Amino acid sequence: MLDPLLQTVAAGAESYAHGEHVVQFYADDNFFLDVLSRFVGGALATGEAAVVIATAAHQAELERRLSARGLDTAKAKLQMRYLVQDAGELLERITVNGFLSEARFNEIVGSVLKQAGTTTDGKVHRIAVFGELVALLWARGRQQDAIRVEQLWNELARTYSFSLLCAYPIVGFNNETHVEPFLKICGHHSGVVPSESYLGLGSEEERFRTIAQLQQKALVLEKRLAARQSENQFRLLVEVVRDYAIFMLDPQGIISTWNIGAERIKGYQAREIIGRHFSCFYPEEDVRSGKPAWELVVAAREGRLQDEGWRIRKDGSRFWANVIITAIRDDQGALLGFAKVTRDVTEQMQAQQALQKEVMERRDAQRQLHSSEESLRQLSLHLLRTQDEERRRIGADLHDSLGQYLTVLKLKLASLNHTVGQDGTTTAEDLAQCLRLTDDCIKEVRTVSYLLYPPLLEEMGLKSAIPWYLEGFGARSGIETSFEAHPDFGRLPRDSELALFRVLQESLTNVHRHSGSPTAHIRLFAQEGMACLEIEDKGKGISPHLLEQSGQDWMGALGVGLRGMNERMRQLGGKLEVFSKESGTRVRASVPMPESQSAASA
Repeated sequence: MLDPLLQTVAAGAESYAHGEHVVQFYADDNFFLDVLSRFVGGALATGEAAVVIATAAHQAELERRLSARGLDTAKAKLQMRYLVQDAGELLERITVNGFLSEARFNEIVGSVLKQAGTTTDGKVHRIAVFGELVALLWARGRQQDAIRVEQLWNELARTYSFSLLCAYPIVGFNNETHVEPFLKICGHHSGVVPSESYLGLGSEEERFRTIAQLQQKALVLEKRLAARQSENQFRLLVEVVRDYAIFMLDPQGIISTWNIGAERIKGYQAREIIGRHFSCFYPEEDVRSGKPAWELVVAAREGRLQDEGWRIRKDGSRFWANVIITAIRDDQGALLGFAKVTRDVTEQMQAQQALQKEVMERRDAQRQLHSSEESLRQLSLHLLRTQDEERRRIGADLHDSLGQYLTVLKLKLASLNHTVGQDGTTTAEDLAQCLRLTDDCIKEVRTVSYLLYPPLLEEMGLKSAIPWYLEGFGARSGIETSFEAHPDFGRLPRDSELALFRVLQESLTNVHRHSGSPTAHIRLFAQEGMACLEIEDKGKGISPHLLEQSGQDWMGALGVGLRGMNERMRQLGGKLEVFSKESGTRVRASVPMPESQSAASA
């Protein structure tokens, strides 16, 4: 007994229903042509219309079988109830530049349907349509076009009244890639005519069992197809990712896949790296320590491992990598391998290091600033104390020297006042002594005054003031001094000359108090646009520890003078340098020279 759907198709016009779109899969042409002749013959026998779109061979065999059944196909053609289209020619007409033209399909096929559906007396025929166009498209590898034509037939059914039978040779569906389009084709039809093997089953039970088996296989195929589509989509995604190196390892760490990102980041092409152990990406020190194998052990145990460190490219260069290794297991928990994702984060690492360095530098600068502020506060305090001490010293000098002279002068003058007119000789000697004391007072006052600010410095300049000061310093200290000046060395700005003179004073004071040197040599010269003053002694020198701290505190041993002069040098755009060893110390102060003076010295 035939399947009810097959009975509907094969029994002829007595049983086919309007709007049906049936597909037949066949392995034998005789079976296919038998079903087709019954389908078309039934329509013609009841006075309805038939449209046949088939190959020339199938057209000829169909007409022979219809004639054998007593149907006059020639008369039906004259009545416009039997219209035949060559499937190959129609396919050429609806193909434009190698693509299916839906507009041409609708225009050509629609006009044929309209022509077949209208009789001479104005009545509307029901039409039985056979379309072999889809089979030609499928045979030529145009599977999507075949499916689209099935859709177009369904769309035409909304406008024209017809029942449609399509047919495919079952041999065209022979591998897993055909599963998805096969299911789509079935989905576009209201019925499916099975192949002759199904109809050859003897009992209804065997047919139901076969249908159940087919349904089970279809479900399995659908699941496999969905999984394969998901796998393919994921594989395509992985392959096109360029910012990440994504590849697979077997349980031993051998590389089995390779994406574009891995090629871009690591420099290897797939044919160069697949089959090699992934430890080739690690620095030699990591390989010796067993890090690659350790990472696989941890990933297998924990399920996932994340690490950052240096990795090696094909050309030997290093990059800082963020690495994630994930263990891949089957449903039973057996280890299949590892998925490894690597990202080049060298720029981020360098930026982070630069940021950390900047933070440390800012902290150091803040500490130095705090230290400088503290040092300046100490300097200000010490300057005030030194100013008081200097004033006290000047007061003591005036009291101990000038004051004593003036006291004796007063006593002598008082004595002279009592003895005037009594003894002329005594009066003459006293008066002479008073004159000498008065002269000494004048000299002492002048010396103190000149030391505070020598008028010669302002009147004649630094080059002339230095020898005058050295003469007095040598007489007071007993230290032998020498002076050397460049012949063309001229005047400097007033502030610069005063600053250099103060450096000279403070340096010689330190030589006298601390160095124990019997000599001091002073040089005044120009060098690279700077006016330089050097004071060099042959004393015991300054300890290295004190020099290391000189940028912070010279005040303990060398006094506030040099520290103050150092700050003044900076204000003038110059600098103060101290060079010391066991055989002596050299102090060099330098300030910018005027452009004219610098050119002349050069």
